[in-house]
Amino acid sequence: MVWTDRDLVVCRCFGPLVDFVAVGRPLAESVIALIGFEPEIAALRAGDGGPLTIPNVILDGHAEPSLRLSLDIYWVDNAQRHLMLVRSVRDVSALESELRTQMRLRVIAEAELVEKSEAIQRANQELALINRDLEEFAYVISHDLKAPLRALRYDADDADRALAAGDVTTVGTKLVAMRGYQARMRTMLDGLFEYARAGRKIDTLEEIDTRTLVESLAQGFAATTSLSIEVEGCWPRMTTLGPPLELVLRNLIDNAIKHHDLPRGRILISARDAGDDLEITVADDGPGIPDDHHTAVFLPFRTVNDARNAEDSSGMGLALVRRTLDRIGGSIWLRSDAPHRRGTTFHVRWPRTISV
Repeated sequence: MVWTDRDLVVCRCFGPLVDFVAVGRPLAESVIALIGFEPEIAALRAGDGGPLTIPNVILDGHAEPSLRLSLDIYWVDNAQRHLMLVRSVRDVSALESELRTQMRLRVIAEAELVEKSEAIQRANQELALINRDLEEFAYVISHDLKAPLRALRYDADDADRALAAGDVTTVGTKLVAMRGYQARMRTMLDGLFEYARAGRKIDTLEEIDTRTLVESLAQGFAATTSLSIEVEGCWPRMTTLGPPLELVLRNLIDNAIKHHDLPRGRILISARDAGDDLEITVADDGPGIPDDHHTAVFLPFRTVNDARNAEDSSGMGLALVRRTLDRIGGSIWLRSDAPHRRGTTFHVRWPRTISV
């Protein structure tokens, strides 16, 4: 900012951009670009006060010789003074270069923000799964594992009393029962550890012939059961996670076999294209699952009461299936109308695109 009198002699100045101006000297000595503009400056006094703008002025003797300035000159009538405002102006190429730089920095910053947001989202999802795991494990420990432990304690007390009474037969019976409970607990713990590991392995995407995979599983199970196992539908080649897909199919087929109540029956495994997903169904003509068990069967150690398979089932198969599908963004649900109608159908949504 520079103030001058009517004759353009500098009265005072302020600011780093006008350090080239000498107070008490004609302004044109410092700003040669003003020479020739005296009539226009004088006309400001007769007009509305201005401004007169002189752009892109390069000044000799300035601390930054390459700096371009824009000069706006006013006439302030009540002060009877000229006022010159000095502004810094960058050339077009410099502005474009800075603009491109700022745009690149913004793109980089936005990409980093998206990456961090996705990382936070993944961490939150992982934390939610861990919290759910902790709740389920706490329930298992407080409820399911207490039952065989309590039975072991009661049988041990009975065995002690029988031994004190010399009843060797009862002692032997109790020991057999205790071994059964011990085996049951081992099966439950093995299932619990497998459940805890499910989805935490780092699997690699690979091209899978899903028909070959399901037919191989069907043939393997067919050798162990009198039930008919059939495969139909559209089973594509796809890039996916092989071991988790095999785990889901194997446990669903195994579940259908274990809970079938007749020596003869049929299990049908089918697939169809469902857009972003492959929809897989495993249907059987077994006794079915009552409506009040539809949610519980997917929890750890939950089985429909069935004495014929209680000893060799950990009750973790469907829980493993659900947990695996949760990890890869899939889903599972079942349809069954027992006891009104026989049969159970499990529906699986397996995503065609999986992020690992």
